[in-house]
Amino acid sequence: MNEASLQSIIGMDLKTILVEQLTAYQRGDGWEYQCAEPVLRFQSPIDSGRPLYWVLSWTETEDGDDQLLIDETHDADTLSQFQRVEGFREPLIVSSSIQLENTLVQRVLVYGYKDEEKEFLTSIVIKLENIYVAFTSGPVFTVTVAKTFPENMDRELFRVGE
Repeated sequence: MNEASLQSIIGMDLKTILVEQLTAYQRGDGWEYQCAEPVLRFQSPIDSGRPLYWVLSWTETEDGDDQLLIDETHDADTLSQFQRVEGFREPLIVSSSIQLENTLVQRVLVYGYKDEEKEFLTSIVIKLENIYVAFTSGPVFTVTVAKTFPENMDRELFRVGE
């Protein structure tokens, strides 16, 4: 994932976070969700006909560290969270979802670490209009939705947006 890909979601709405299964906890001023491989559905306020999906996944580096992977697609048919049903033009969501309000993406912050050769992403924080949504990688993802900036992040690698 590069800065140009991240820049492309600035000004889009983060409509839904799709997950196969999740566990929810209320934490302070927000919520914490535990899930496997969340899918983020972004929608342009101008072009509602073509949503963008980020599929978050995880791998372990040779040193045993967590690494966040982000794949981008416009094709809902390739995602297991959707199913084609006869009589419906669009695929239907068949998974759990986290719905958000005031979802305009204002900033994306990327966290991780560097070794001698490359950067490894471990988490991202998406600042919406009045909340922060943080995704921390691992065998089980932690998704935090809160009014305050998340604590205990790795080193900031870069940011895009205001």
